[in-house]
Amino acid sequence: MAGKLAGSGGGKRGRIEVTADPNVIPFIDVMLVLLIIFMIAAPISTVDIQVDMPTSRINPSQRPPRPTWISISEADGSIRYYVMNDEVGINELGEKAFEEWRANTPGNVAFDECLLAETTKAPYCRIYIRADSGTAYRNVVRVMNRLQDKGFTRIGFVAEDRRS
Repeated sequence: MAGKLAGSGGGKRGRIEVTADPNVIPFIDVMLVLLIIFMIAAPISTVDIQVDMPTSRINPSQRPPRPTWISISEADGSIRYYVMNDEVGINELGEKAFEEWRANTPGNVAFDECLLAETTKAPYCRIYIRADSGTAYRNVVRVMNRLQDKGFTRIGFVAEDRRS
């Protein structure tokens, strides 16, 4: 409560003047209590006790396979197609993509398994396409057609996230 009991003139005699100064005493009390709590809790979280943890008998999970990328680049009016980092022609694109997919896929997976509906969520069944922003859509469709001719039906598009 903010109030002045002894007036210094300016008001009627016997009346208390009210001031608009905020009362910061409860705020300071809360801050001091929080400071004490943090001073007590901080050393507890930094205890250096050596603990001998038991060894795990579980085999680590298998690393996910490397994705297969198709890149389309347009420079100086010419279209360039890349499978992973190797430049290929549009006619060899399907075969090269299949070779890279086979190299990136676990050995026990048959290509026919990726065509079944049950394995659509398998990460190794998808081929990813990324293209320059100025590339005409017809060039992306050509790549998709070459991949579909080879049997790839799970195709994903990659975009750059520029929100930040």
